Amino acid sequence: TGKQKSVPLTQIELPAHNTRKQINAAKFKGLVTSIKEHGVLQPILVRQLSGTNGHARYQIIAGERRLRAAQEAGLTEIPANIRAFDETQTLSANLTENLQREEIHPLDEADGYLRMKNELNLDLRAIAQRVAKDARYVARRLALNDLIEEACADLRKELITLAHALEICRLTPEIQPHALAACYETKYAFNRQTHEQDNQPDKTKPVRHVRYLQEWIARNVHLNLEQAPFPTDDPKLREDGLTCLNCPKRSGYNKTLFADIKHADTCLDPLCYQQKVRAFLTLKGAELEAKHGKSVPLISLYYGSDTDAPGIVKRDQFEPIERKADRCEFAEPAVCADRQHFGQTKWICREVTCKDHKGRMPEVRSHSNGKSVQGTPNDAHRARKQELFDIKVDEATRKRVMTAALKSLS
Repeated sequence: TGKQKSVPLTQIELPAHNTRKQINAAKFKGLVTSIKEHGVLQPILVRQLSGTNGHARYQIIAGERRLRAAQEAGLTEIPANIRAFDETQTLSANLTENLQREEIHPLDEADGYLRMKNELNLDLRAIAQRVAKDARYVARRLALNDLIEEACADLRKELITLAHALEICRLTPEIQPHALAACYETKYAFNRQTHEQDNQPDKTKPVRHVRYLQEWIARNVHLNLEQAPFPTDDPKLREDGLTCLNCPKRSGYNKTLFADIKHADTCLDPLCYQQKVRAFLTLKGAELEAKHGKSVPLISLYYGSDTDAPGIVKRDQFEPIERKADRCEFAEPAVCADRQHFGQTKWICREVTCKDHKGRMPEVRSHSNGKSVQGTPNDAHRARKQELFDIKVDEATRKRVMTAALKSLS
């Protein structure tokens, strides 16, 4: 409770931080006109501060827009309800009053909820109750505080919709620029430094429908943790010990925020996912190194282009050893990096002089240009293969000559 009286505008101080950062110019002009004709019909809310020189001082709690319009209209006083609020009560009333207004911008609303959380120590349910909103609504607005600056600017300029922003803000900062670019058509611009055409988002054209962005995220970002090649509960895969089960970027961790994602074990951080893949392989290699006392390579069992990843020993650089009885003196353990055999220990031979494995004639594979290439780039190996080939050709030639000679004698 409090009292109401007219307060001189010169005695009222504005808050240091206001939730509402944007004011609709047309509506504000209409409010100024209304005040000039009818005065301020709804009192503002203030609290009294300690005065100076015998004059009372007041701080506005709610009604800053009416105060500014009254100043613009030329008024010297404004009707005010005076409450005996402390700092916490003032902040709570100010935030609640602003957040309950329909025209507040979503980014300002998100900032208000964040201040409630941090400065008033309110949890999600308490904030939702305070502003009379659904908990999921508040959770998604809070996530807007994680939106990158470029996306915030595009939202304020109305280049993207709130629906686009609500999808983007749930992604990591590293992924958000790519998701934002997916909202727009692509244009090509010449790069003077690289002398190549760069793909850039064309923000002069209408934004794509939010369904396109949702499909892009599902296709390029979402990862099924049930199919992860590493143990999702292993704390050794990250320096901070964060497991997938306790990660905020797992859909099942925050079901309120990710209620629209049906699969509870969906990862929304592909960069972290890939880092864990590499960390798992590194740990497996370290275990083998400790056991065998020497470095252990990462290998691929396939000849495909995926084997071009740095640090992976390609299939044409070793011979796999399937049975323990076939291990030669050069045999060594390796960790497989292929998805089908991910993390498994395989035994291989990389020694080109090994008579049991690499010394054998390797298979010849045909490239798309029609040229045959050897299974190993080693010059000595190629020379040996050519030598064996020449021997076979000579033997075949001799057989043809002998056959022709026998026919001529018969």
